Parts: sequence; C-alpha cells; structure tokens
Amino acid sequence: MQSSSLSSFIAHARSKGMDHQTIRMLLLSAGWKEKDISQAMASETLDMAVPLPHDAGSARDAFFHLLSFTSLTATVTSLIFLCFDFLNRILPDAAFPNYYDDVSSVRWELAILVVSFPVFLWMTRLLQKEYTMHPEKLASGVRRWLTYLILFATACTLIGDLITLIFYLLQGEFTIRFLLKVAVVLIVAGLPFSYYLNALRLPPDQYAKTSLHSQYRWAGIAIVVMAMVAGLFVTGSPLRGRSERFDEQRVNDLRTIQSEILNIVWGNERAMPTPPVKELTNPLPVTLEDVAAQALYQRPNIVDPETGLPYTYTRTSDHDFRLCATFSLSRDQQYDVFWNHPVGEKCFDFDALEQAK
Repeated sequence: MQSSSLSSFIAHARSKGMDHQTIRMLLLSAGWKEKDISQAMASETLDMAVPLPHDAGSARDAFFHLLSFTSLTATVTSLIFLCFDFLNRILPDAAFPNYYDDVSSVRWELAILVVSFPVFLWMTRLLQKEYTMHPEKLASGVRRWLTYLILFATACTLIGDLITLIFYLLQGEFTIRFLLKVAVVLIVAGLPFSYYLNALRLPPDQYAKTSLHSQYRWAGIAIVVMAMVAGLFVTGSPLRGRSERFDEQRVNDLRTIQSEILNIVWGNERAMPTPPVKELTNPLPVTLEDVAAQALYQRPNIVDPETGLPYTYTRTSDHDFRLCATFSLSRDQQYDVFWNHPVGEKCFDFDALEQAK
C-alpha cells in the first residue's frame, strides 16, 4: 500500500514538471527512506528491473550452502561406516575377532542416510536453479567460500579415514577387506570432492548447460540406494526390528526375575555364602506375583510385553526353578550364550544353590 502511494505521488509530481532531485528532497523531508524512494523512482522510470549485485541474497545462499554442507557431511560419514559394517560382516578377519550380532549401528547409519541424503539433494537442486536464474551469483564470495568449506570437510574426511585404515594395516589387517575399505573411502569421499571442484571451475555460461550435475547426482543416488537396500537386508524390516525389541525385553525380564528370586531366597547372605551351601535361607517364591511382591532391589515385570500374558515360573525342586517365555525370533549370539533361544517357547533352568556365589 505504501509503495503504491509512493509511486502515485512520484508520477503526480513528475506530471507537474518537478525534477527527480526536488521529488527526492520532498519525500526525505516527509520521512521516507532513501532506499524506498530510489526503488519507487526506478520502477516509475525504468522498464527493466535493477540488476542484483554479485553478493545479493548472501544470507539465503549461505543458508542453502551450510545446510548442503551439513547434510553432505552426514551422508558421506554414515555411508562410509555403513559400507565398513558390510565388509566386516561379509569378510570377517580372523586376526580381528569382532561380533556383529547387534545391528543397531547399521540402523543408525540407515536413519542418517534416509534424512540427510534427500536434504542434500534438495539443497543442491535449489542452488542449481538459483545459479541458473542468476548466473552473476556464481562469482559471489558466499558461494566460493562455502564451496571451499565443503571441499575442506570432504578432504578431512578422506584423510581421516585413510589414516584409520593405515593404522589397521600396521596392526596386520592386510586383506582384501582392507583394500575394499580403501576403495570405499576413495569413491564415497572422492565423488563429492571431484564434483564441487569441477563445478567451481565451470565458466558461468556453461554452468546451466553442462551434464556434470546430473551425472554426479545419479551416481550418488545409485550408490546410496544400493547401500540402503543392503542395509535393510542386514537389519530386516521395521516389523522384525520391533520383534527383536520385544525379545530383548523378554530376556531382560527373565534376568530380573531370576536375580530377584535369588535375592529373596538368600536375603542378605547371598553376597557372602558359606560353601558348601546345602539349603536355602528362604524358600523359593510360589508364584511370580510373590516374586514381584517380595522383590528386594527391583520389582520385575512378570508379563510378556507384547501379549500381556504372564511368564511361566515353575519350582522343580526345593532349590531348582524354571522360567519360560515365548519368543518371536531366534537368538544365536556369540556372547551371553545362556540366553540364546529358538523361535517359540524356551525354558531356562536355574539352581539357586549353584548360583549362590
């Protein structure tokens, strides 16, 4: 509304024969800002918009570049570690025994990729459109500084990962797995590095015409999609992950129940038994409800977290007892093997006398 009234006044004053300087002085004395007056007078007189300087929109461009930089760093880092996880599982090294039963790290890397990579593609696409519409911005200091920041971060990632790999090489990991990890680092970190370096060297008149952007974009999409498919193959579907969480909770519940039963039957003497132990200080609880009621340290959960049905507790003798639960998936891990179980019902037997240690 103000801009229209300002333009109307300028047009009226010009029709009365006033020059620009007189109109400007009148508006300044009335409290109008110099910038508003200049823009209104330009729009009244000129048929062409005033061109933007090289650094126009610096804050907006800086936001796009910084978000692109952050999402690229997250994508490259998570993709490298995800590929390392694959290689460690597919090509285990006997000199470096590791256990990969837990897939939580793979899930974290997948989660980072699912969020960061689309954001990176979106930001780079917006920047490309911006520079296609305003080629003069290609020479802006904001673009050059933040592009070199991306190159610096990518180079640091590349150098850091290579240092780590050489460290493992000096420890004896000289296998095909090591060579594949080097290739992963060179490809994953080298791809964005080469793209930004080449894009920075493009002349303004070639920026919108080159196929460089689409080539690197589709190469990146192909690599990330293949890595995500492989990651889902390792972790399974979200439904499987939910079943794993339920099974973990069942095992934790049985651990707590077992621990509290031992606390109940031995009381304060459990920490310092006098071998050989021939009888319990207190009798075994009759039911799981008794275990929950008599718990000394932690009241256990005595029902299945998924079905709501109680776990099975049986006293097989004066000092032996059994705990049973029904599991959705099998567990065959290399640590804490006592709690491994098949699909379906599994019972665990305990002797309170033997565990009084």
